Amino acid sequence: MFRRLSVILAGAGLALALAALASSTRAAPNACAPWAAHRTRPPILALDPRPGAPRIFAMQFKQDPRYVVSYATYRTKIDCMLKQFVLPHLARSRPNVVVFNEDVGLATIATGSRGEAARDAFARPGSPGCEQQGEPCGTLAALGMVTAAYAPQIAVYHSRFGAFGGLDQAFVGATDTIVRSFMGTFSTLARRYHLYMIGSADLPPFKQSRASQDIAVFADPDMHPAPKSVYVATAPQVYNEAFIWGPHDVRSSGPDVMRNVLADNRKVPLTSLEAEIGFTPGPATGRAAIANVRPYHLPGTGARIALATSLPAFTWGTLGKRTDPCSNTASYFMRCINRLGANLVIQDEANPGRWTGPDGNGIEQWQPLSWMGSTYRTVSDPTVRFDYNVTAMMVGNLADLAFDGQTAITQRGLGGAGCHYIGNARFVPSEDQRIFRRYAGRKPSFLAIAPWVVPDGPRAALRRVGAELAPGSHSPLEDDYVETAIVADLPFPPDSERADCVR
Repeated sequence: MFRRLSVILAGAGLALALAALASSTRAAPNACAPWAAHRTRPPILALDPRPGAPRIFAMQFKQDPRYVVSYATYRTKIDCMLKQFVLPHLARSRPNVVVFNEDVGLATIATGSRGEAARDAFARPGSPGCEQQGEPCGTLAALGMVTAAYAPQIAVYHSRFGAFGGLDQAFVGATDTIVRSFMGTFSTLARRYHLYMIGSADLPPFKQSRASQDIAVFADPDMHPAPKSVYVATAPQVYNEAFIWGPHDVRSSGPDVMRNVLADNRKVPLTSLEAEIGFTPGPATGRAAIANVRPYHLPGTGARIALATSLPAFTWGTLGKRTDPCSNTASYFMRCINRLGANLVIQDEANPGRWTGPDGNGIEQWQPLSWMGSTYRTVSDPTVRFDYNVTAMMVGNLADLAFDGQTAITQRGLGGAGCHYIGNARFVPSEDQRIFRRYAGRKPSFLAIAPWVVPDGPRAALRRVGAELAPGSHSPLEDDYVETAIVADLPFPPDSERADCVR
C-alpha cells in the first residue's frame, strides 16, 4: 500500500498544463460526440472556490460494451468524459480530483478479439441456457467465455500457482488486458491533465515483465508489433481494488502504471455476488487491515481521503465499550476509518440492481431509502466526524444485470430546505423497514444530487420506468440511463451556509 506520499505541485507546470488544456477542450465536443451516452446531462456545479479546497468531480459513467472494443476505444471514452465534464471546469492552484465509480475497469476484461464473445454477451440481456436460471446467469456466462478465450494463459498460471478455480480465473488470465486498458488509461490521463484520478477494477497482484517467455505467452495477439513488456499476475487471488493516481510519478521502479499511484484499497467486506465469482476480500484484521484503509492526505488541502467501495460504506457494526473499531474492518469499516481521521469518504459505486428495486443486499426494501444508510449517514451520524461523502455511481446494463443509481455529494452540517433520492419523499409503512424511517423526507445534507431518468413521483410509476430501463425490456427506454457529473469544491472546514441540493 502506498500511503502518506507527498506530491508537490509545481505552480509553473500547472499553469502550462492548464493553458495547454484550454486549446484541447475547444475541439472536444465534435470529436467526442460519438462517445457520449444518449441521455447525457450537463455537469452539476456546486462551486465554492477557496484556497485549499479540492475540486471534486463525481463522474456518473454509463458503461457500454462498445467502449471496450480496443484499448484505444476505452481510453477515448474516459478521455472524452474528462473533456466534457472536467477540463472546462478545472480549479487553478488547487487539486482537481476526478472520482470514477467502482468497477469502471470491469468491462475491459472483454477488450480485443479474445473478448468479442463476452462483449456480445454483455450487450445482450441474456445468454443461451440462462432463461430458467435468472440473473446474473448471463453475466456469469460472459465471464465463462473470457475464461475459455484465455485458456492458454490460465494454463500457464495454473502451472505457476497450482490449481485454482472459479470464475475469478477469467480475471487472472486477462491480467495484461485489464492492466493495459484500465490502469494504463487512468495512469496516463492523470499525468497528462495534471489530475488526481480514482477508479477501481477486479484484478490480481501483478508485475511488469520484459522476459521474452512472458511476452510470448501473455502478449495480446491483436498488438502488432508485440509489446516490449507485459503485465503478469504474481498470485491467483483477485481483488476489487480502488486506486488514487496522482499528477506525478512518486517512484521510479515497479510497473509503469503504478508509478503515480498514491493510495489503494482492496475491498472488504465483499458482496455475495463477488464471493460467488471467487474474489478475495482485502485484509480485515491486523496491521495489513489498517494499512489497507488508512486515509490519504491530499497535498495542499485539509482532505484526508478514505476509499469505501460500496458495501464497506454500509458497514458500521455495533461497538462494545472496549471494542477497537479497527479490530475487524469487515465488521466496523466506517468506524475504523473515522478513528484513523478520514474526513472525506469516497464511495465509488457499481450497484447491481434496479434503483427502483429491492435493496442490493436482497432485502425487500425500497433501495434509494436504504441507500441513505451510507451516503447520508456518513455525514449525519453523530458518532463519527466525516465532513463529506462523494458517491459516484456507475449506470448501464451489462448482460442481465442493471446498474443504476443517483450520484451525490453530501456534507455534514449543511442547512437549507433539503432534498432526497427518488421515491424517498415519505416513509411507506407497508414496505419500508422501521430502521429507515429517519431517512425519509427532505434532507439538507445533500450538497448536490444527480437527476434520475425521470423526475420524482409515486413509487409505482418509478418502478415502471425502472422495469423499462432493465435488460430485456425491449422498451425505447431500455439501457437509457443518465450520464453526468457533479463538480463541487469541498473546503475544510465545511461551509454550513452554502446552498444545498444543487441539481
